[in-house]
Formats: sequence, C-alpha cells, structure tokens
Amino acid sequence: MDSDRWRAGVYRLLSSILLTDPEPSFLAKIKSVLGEAGGLFADMAEAIGVDEESYLGLRVDFTKTLILYVHPYESVFRDPSGLLCGDVAVEVYRFYRRAGFEPDLASARVRCGDHLGIELSFMAELVDRGDVKTQLEFMEAHLARWGPLAGLAISDTAYTKFYKLLGLVTAHYILSDYEYLKGVTG
Repeated sequence: MDSDRWRAGVYRLLSSILLTDPEPSFLAKIKSVLGEAGGLFADMAEAIGVDEESYLGLRVDFTKTLILYVHPYESVFRDPSGLLCGDVAVEVYRFYRRAGFEPDLASARVRCGDHLGIELSFMAELVDRGDVKTQLEFMEAHLARWGPLAGLAISDTAYTKFYKLLGLVTAHYILSDYEYLKGVTG
C-alpha cells in the first residue's frame, strides 16, 4: 500500500535525521529527499544551507539540542527518576523483544533503545511488516505518550530553523499517525 510505504519512509527519515551527525554528504542527501516531499519538509530542506557557516551551525545545533540539552530518550521524559536508561527503557526493550526487533545501538551511537530515533525506526519496521495492531500498541504504551513532547522540546531548544522544524514535524507526525492508527483499528 502506498500510504504505508510513505508512513514508513517518514519514520525512517525522521529517525535518520535524529540519529545522524549533520555531515555535508548527509545534508545534501536529505535536502533532496525533503525538498521532494513538500510542505514543512520542503521548509526543512530550504533551511539547510550549502555554505560552511550553515553546515557548522547545524552541527553545533545538533550537538547542543539533541545531545546536551533535550536528551530525546523516553526514560528521561517518562521515568519518575528522570534518569537515562531507567525502568521505562527496560519496558521499551521488552516491547522490542516481543516484536523481534533488535536495535543496533552501537551504529546509532545512542545509549539506550528508548531514544526517539530508535523508536521511530521501530515504527518504520512495524509499518513495513503491516502489523497495525502492534503499531497502535507501541504508540499507546510508548511513542505517543512522550514523542510529541520531545519534538516540542527539540523545537523550543533549537536555534536553527532546520532543527526547530524537525521538532515540530516530529511532534505533528507522531500525533497524526496515532490518530490514523486509531481510525484504522477502531
């Protein structure tokens, strides 16, 4: 189904942007993809400059926003302790295991599998499988409960237009896909 291919593609794109240092070759690749998608994605593409100063600004913003300030991990947003890789992260791992998903944390360069980029990657995998029931379960138990808040925190914390839009698009997409899934299964 074309809509599922689109949905999985959006999840993969957002995951990739959240997990990848903005190197020039990566930025050129996603600029092309984002530009073709239209809407806010096209606005994100326009926000990627082609000069050295723009590139350095995006690298600094990636580091400050996604590594130093926001900490886009479900455990940070939802665990009462506020600690990284806490009990909530264990719940996420259990969910992954039941679904047969094994995140590659080393290549993603994240500490725990409850990172927003990994959870978005998991959703892409579930969409590819056509497993609507598990998609909705994961949304209700995990991603929809904190992902939009993380997206808004990213948007609020970032100083470049690109990362501000990334946060907004992520928040909006998670919420709209959750509503879509409730409609499909309800």
